[in-house]
Amino acid sequence: MTSAVNYTSFDCGDPFALGTFWAQVLGGRVQDEGAPGDPAVLVTHAGPPLLFGLVPDAAPTRNRVHLDLEPDASSEQEVARAVALGARVLPDRTHPDGTGWVVLADPEGNEFRIGPSASERGEPAPVDTGERAMPAIHAAAEPAMLTGMLDWYRAGVLSKVEGMGQRAATTSPLRTGTTAAGLVKHLALVEDSWFTHGLARRPEPAPWAQAPFQDDPDWEFHSANEQPLADSIALYRAACDRSRAVTADHSLDDTAVNARGRTFSLRFVLLHLVEETARHLGHLDLLRELADGRTGD
Repeated sequence: MTSAVNYTSFDCGDPFALGTFWAQVLGGRVQDEGAPGDPAVLVTHAGPPLLFGLVPDAAPTRNRVHLDLEPDASSEQEVARAVALGARVLPDRTHPDGTGWVVLADPEGNEFRIGPSASERGEPAPVDTGERAMPAIHAAAEPAMLTGMLDWYRAGVLSKVEGMGQRAATTSPLRTGTTAAGLVKHLALVEDSWFTHGLARRPEPAPWAQAPFQDDPDWEFHSANEQPLADSIALYRAACDRSRAVTADHSLDDTAVNARGRTFSLRFVLLHLVEETARHLGHLDLLRELADGRTGD
């Protein structure tokens, strides 16, 4: 039985102004279209999220920055455990319906809050989706084996973000700021870059041709966080369909030359996309588990 840090919280007189300040300092952003006058503003960045809450009468001697904890068991059990470890309970701010927080002080008087667990908030338990069946390609001819394996990983990407909330998909617990939405849009770019534009030598599809990559080399990652997850998923599906069409029109030994003058074949593209998609599917595995506990292939 333990707790996780849900937010680092700031009591403040102007949540939007202070949240905007820290978003700029940390290179993050204000979530969910926060606006002046909002009673609470969430800021995401490469580290744990920051929550700015309106407490206009906060006394200078009172903690203005504190940790908000989410227990994995019941909040009552976690409060009792914290007290047994040396904490003391301050005025109880829970409500009859079970919402709210219990405010405690650590052994040196620093305040922190324990809120309701996910189950107490009525959130569904983590889901283990189990294993996805591997296609029957174990002894197939090389083209079927390569395309079958790549399609299996592509389906894994779509499965991993199915039902994922917008905030979870565009919020990162990682120092790099990598998000699930950004990975999906990046994989769409990889598909089009290697198959449609690279091997087939066709013009870059939208939005890549107009994207400001010279100003922001990681534009696909950053822009994905400013649009609905469904848009990135649709872009990925369309890119995969284009890649399948290019594959069907070429043999494994067909080649093209990249911008560096290096010759590559369809065989290499398929192998590379298997590696690239599998790598980022592993990243999505971790991000989804951190977001809502969902595990499985």
